[in-house]
Amino acid sequence: MLQIIKKSGHEGYENILAELNLSQNENVMISEAVNGDRIDGYGIYEISKEEIIVYSVSCDGDLTLADGILRSILFLAALKGIERAVLLNDAELIAKQLGIVKTGNILEPISDIFTGCEGCK
Repeated sequence: MLQIIKKSGHEGYENILAELNLSQNENVMISEAVNGDRIDGYGIYEISKEEIIVYSVSCDGDLTLADGILRSILFLAALKGIERAVLLNDAELIAKQLGIVKTGNILEPISDIFTGCEGCK
């Protein structure tokens, strides 16, 4: 069964964090898409009092999985009352592919993506 779980620590992600210039950032968090013993994807992000910054979402091209990872991360921020998300790198590209953001890399308010299928045709 697929679960998206917040990881405690950065073990196994040292090289990825270095590539993103986040090695020294102790506030960075990682959520993993875990399916049994296998990790199918991950998201790297940082939450402050004002906003969430999503640095990366990786899922080997599975857009449905990317949607789940990104929304689960954004939901963590929404639960804390944070309504502004900055999407960077591949997270920005994925958000645009999913229609979560139309232009730019800012999503505000975050809660709009959890209001159902109002924009569905």
